[in-house]
Amino acid sequence: MLCPHVVFMARPSKTSKTIVGKLGAAVELSAVKLLNAEALSLYGGISPEVPVLVLLAAGKGTRFGQAPKCIQPVRGVPLARHSIDAFRRFSLAPVICLVGYRHEEAVAALGPDIIYVRSDNPTGGTAYAAYEAFSVPGLLEADPLLILTMGDRIVTPTVFRRLVETHQAGPREADLTFLTAISEPPKNRGKGRVLRGAQQQVLRIVEQRDIDEVADPIARRLLNELLEGNCPLYAIRAATLYQSLRNLTNDNAQQQYYLTDIVEVISRKGGDIRTITTTVADPEYDLLCADVTRPMDLALLESLVVSAGHLLYAGQTDVEEAAQRIVADRPLAQVAAIARQIEELIDTVHRERLGFKPDQPVALGIAGGRVRIAFMHPDMSRFFGPAWQMPIGAGHPAGQEQIVLLVQSADDHQIHLFPTNPKYRETINVLPADGAEMYPGEEITDWHTYEEFGTRLAEHLLLSLGYFSEEELQQRRARGLPLPPPALWVSTNMRRPFSLVSNAIASMRTLRKGRLGAQVQAHLGRDSFRGLRLVSTGNIPQGGFSSSSAVTVATKNAINALYDLGIPADLLVHLACQAEYGTGVRAGSLDQATIQKGRPGQATLISSNPRDNYRTLKTYPVPTDRIEMIFPYSVERDRDAWRWSWGYYAQTPEPGRLTTSEMRKLTGKAAEIAALLVRLPLDTDLFKVIEEDLLEDGALSLESRAWITAVLRQLPLLITQEQLRQRLEQHRGWYLSQLVELQGLDAQAATRQADATLTSLCSGWRDPVLRRAAADGAIVQEQGVPLRAIVAYLFAEVARNFRLIHHPEQWITWVSWSQRGDRCVEIDPSRLPSREEMLQLLPWEGDCAGPERLDRWLERFEAKPFDYQRGLDDSALGADPPPDIARLEGGNFFRGLALIDLAEAMLKRAFGSDAVAVRINAAGQGDFFQVHIDKQKVEPEAVKEFIRQAFYRRFGLHPDPEFVEVHPGGGAVGVRLNRFDSLGQLVQRLRQLSASVTAPRPEPALG
Repeated sequence: MLCPHVVFMARPSKTSKTIVGKLGAAVELSAVKLLNAEALSLYGGISPEVPVLVLLAAGKGTRFGQAPKCIQPVRGVPLARHSIDAFRRFSLAPVICLVGYRHEEAVAALGPDIIYVRSDNPTGGTAYAAYEAFSVPGLLEADPLLILTMGDRIVTPTVFRRLVETHQAGPREADLTFLTAISEPPKNRGKGRVLRGAQQQVLRIVEQRDIDEVADPIARRLLNELLEGNCPLYAIRAATLYQSLRNLTNDNAQQQYYLTDIVEVISRKGGDIRTITTTVADPEYDLLCADVTRPMDLALLESLVVSAGHLLYAGQTDVEEAAQRIVADRPLAQVAAIARQIEELIDTVHRERLGFKPDQPVALGIAGGRVRIAFMHPDMSRFFGPAWQMPIGAGHPAGQEQIVLLVQSADDHQIHLFPTNPKYRETINVLPADGAEMYPGEEITDWHTYEEFGTRLAEHLLLSLGYFSEEELQQRRARGLPLPPPALWVSTNMRRPFSLVSNAIASMRTLRKGRLGAQVQAHLGRDSFRGLRLVSTGNIPQGGFSSSSAVTVATKNAINALYDLGIPADLLVHLACQAEYGTGVRAGSLDQATIQKGRPGQATLISSNPRDNYRTLKTYPVPTDRIEMIFPYSVERDRDAWRWSWGYYAQTPEPGRLTTSEMRKLTGKAAEIAALLVRLPLDTDLFKVIEEDLLEDGALSLESRAWITAVLRQLPLLITQEQLRQRLEQHRGWYLSQLVELQGLDAQAATRQADATLTSLCSGWRDPVLRRAAADGAIVQEQGVPLRAIVAYLFAEVARNFRLIHHPEQWITWVSWSQRGDRCVEIDPSRLPSREEMLQLLPWEGDCAGPERLDRWLERFEAKPFDYQRGLDDSALGADPPPDIARLEGGNFFRGLALIDLAEAMLKRAFGSDAVAVRINAAGQGDFFQVHIDKQKVEPEAVKEFIRQAFYRRFGLHPDPEFVEVHPGGGAVGVRLNRFDSLGQLVQRLRQLSASVTAPRPEPALG
């Protein structure tokens, strides 16, 4: 067999003509390219004695959405920042970063402690970007050792150290040292191959595209068979790099300037070229060789970072590692609050004698809430629309607006759970951990099958804690016995901490395959799990800020860290959503994705589609200079909303009206039902068809509008549950074929999946009886599912909110249009009393109070049930041109509340329809709601005072707090310490890192 260095003697000729130029002539080196000259003095400045990291991160990464690839989050940290931090653990030294595409975002994400050079040609190639580093004043003159790496790679501190030590070994340091990797076929495909001579000296690196253009088939085969590939990490003196780059050309298959060509330049001059090589036997091999070319690669990289955490943080104690991970990308005020909360947990463990062992490992799970700015409800499965939201947390060191959960393994087969807030404690704080109800069977594989299992688990736990089942309540009603208060009903307490935590644990047990499955079963499986001790603190406002999701996400992060399971962030999001299906929440995974992966202060439009890895579609500014959002309170959604709904909801399941929980389940399943009825292939989703159209300019094209109306016309205006069950069964064969063809299931597995899905879609709700005001003014009562109206709402909601994003000057208008989709009753604001009159108790309302007073207002001012079917008949939808989806008059998601509808009318009457707008908050049906205020037309404090006097006082509402203020927070994190008694050190370290926080409270994030 011929040696490769004999076979490959010359470059392949290019098929297209291009100007071949020398790099030195093509690049202008200028200090103008420096974006932050003030950073030149950081870390002692550039000197000959200290290595300097040069990070090449100017490329776009076209498959990763709008944000540059180098700042895609990996474990809550921008991708390129991992290598920067690892380098700084090896050497506290300057870092130069070449940026290009959307450079402002890259700079903001990677931080101010880096010297940034803006490339004028991000597609010029790696050598082009490396040469531009010499725009940094003094770099060539100081001639430091440069360490060059790529913005989409993660390098560990030990590899940086090994590279430099190899380069500097012996009496004279090498001219070039670089990293190579041994990869067996087909993994060697795509790598630049290292060509060596007869004495194993390095000759050059050949890129894959150049190999592919080699005409000689034998030579091409020999090159493809080479196992040693370049793993882009280089050590070279600045002067040597400069001289080696100047005369490079772009005479290659990609017509780019290759950094790898410096190898041949130095080799031809007889320079000393050394290599360090990684093989599959090395613990960091997979991390070093990870190629991030597609969004799905980020999920794999997440798991690699988890499993290689001890390598990334080599040389650091577990306390320091934990502190750095908590602080990463998190406001310092929130860090200070977390430190105080951890101290509270330590005190609670000792004071309550909770049995934590001082010398045994513990883990912390930390998760804040989220605030949704716009897009309510479109994250439902198979619609998978986006939401505009951001994570929130404590805005002051005394704040409590994040869940901090401490966990340690127990050995008594019990789950011990002790919330520090008495409001969330039970009379019993321990439950058996080994009951059959805690362990999902092999048939529980997805959200549909988990829903029934998790619901049974939650109900079983609540019954064992002394809550009353619906069956017990019905028996008491039948016998004329007094009912216990709703605070003791199972149906209104499905999201109590024990239910959330137990479902969080149980849903992780559905992981059974591969390395992750083996890890999970080894620690949480029926034969191995011996119990847990958990203690939690935090007080995220209940009702629209995802407090329940925060508990679930914090629990999963803590357990993931405690047992070092290595579950990546996207899978944690998926499992958290699955867990909440078992607690009565039938929604998408946007909230969990924002809590897990969000970044502070960034209102991001995030995809709810699992196939997108919950990626950020775009980041938009909130016009806080003009608009302020406040969050008043209404009534508790699952316990009291029925009283304030004007007959819209039932207190308990009864013929006709649905409970709030039943309505959420029905509407939460509507998009899945619709997708089956219109036979939408399983490899796409309803929003995905129109996503690109809306992202471009916020407006739907005529083609998109025609497609939407065609979909809606295939859906029934009204259909009973039994009719719907029959219709779905007619599509069962098609669904089976989709499961086989697109998901790769065998016939038996596909049958099980189809049975579970079709059963799940029609369970958890009954036929609703709804009222609406028809076009002629008559009140119509209808029984059945208004499926077309529910799905029309989803399309209208995304269309309206994209208008809001792209036309912020029409903010109040589009918020008001959005609220139409969650309206129970229509009230003409002009019929209401004046602002001054509403501030007083009026004579005609003095003999009633509470819900009765609400009903009197609605009746006196001729409120009418909202007409959710308006404009949705076949003739209206079939018009040419198709109707403007954003201005559909009908459509509804049935998550409104009459009390909030009246609040909206009162505010518009008091301050003007163009000055204020009301929107339900997140899931709706009560709790906190949003008031959007145009500060150019009315003072926010005047609106607050009106709400206090005309709304709270009138209806006897006493919320605490009166209004919620939200502050930016970091994403969720899980950290592990080797000993419980190290927690005090962690508190001290976090306080050191957050010491710059001052006492004044910050401004709210949205006003």
